[in-house]
Amino acid sequence: MNNIQKLSTTTIKFIKQSQRFNKRGFFTILNQYERGVVFNLGKFHKVKEPGFRVVIPFFQTCNVVDVRTFTYTLDKQEIISKDNISLIVDAIVFFKIHDPELVVTKVGDCTTLVKEMAQIKIRELLSHNTLDQVLHNRDKFSNEIYDELKDALDGYGITVDRLNLKDIRFEESIVRAMAKRAEADQLREAKIIYAQSEVQTARQILEAARILEQSPIAVRLRELDALQQIAKEPSKTIVYTPSNAFDSIPKVPIQH
Repeated sequence: MNNIQKLSTTTIKFIKQSQRFNKRGFFTILNQYERGVVFNLGKFHKVKEPGFRVVIPFFQTCNVVDVRTFTYTLDKQEIISKDNISLIVDAIVFFKIHDPELVVTKVGDCTTLVKEMAQIKIRELLSHNTLDQVLHNRDKFSNEIYDELKDALDGYGITVDRLNLKDIRFEESIVRAMAKRAEADQLREAKIIYAQSEVQTARQILEAARILEQSPIAVRLRELDALQQIAKEPSKTIVYTPSNAFDSIPKVPIQH
């Protein structure tokens, strides 16, 4: 009876162990988007390409790696900018595995690695810039973070395809202060433009006066044009006196 129980226990253990290895694939079919990292007695052997593959139980193990592109939305993180303003930043990362061997042998969890590295790079870069710089150069900072993250993860067999800063938020009081500042800037620009137009108008009037002073005919033409404009108005009595009407009157010297 004891021998039968021992035999049954041994058979069950063998079946369970066989099932465990069959799950990794004695006859393994790798899809087009998968690669198989094979170990012989714990040592790296080769990376198997897609197709029908054989893995020798007890001697070989095969870790299947998905090489498609994945997206990961980073957790919201609070960052203090260079001008001591609290920012809440959201970002998304697109990445894929280009070297299955490095990922399996060097990385325990590639998603966690990408997440932590991306958060570190975002915090390092944005914390050294002011709020205005972050808001006006979002695409530039996204590209810089992408370049640094790509270089950092390339040695782990991971390729970063893209990184975008989705949203940058801050406190409501900062929003109100920025709105007031924008309004003040617009008012200042309006006053500057008005002053510049006044200067340009004064220069044009001065230039016109100099031309009229040098040409009496131009003065008469200007008078006739003014009369034409006034005549368009109804119920108007016009007494026209030419500008040179008093030129013939001799000037009486003033005696002191």
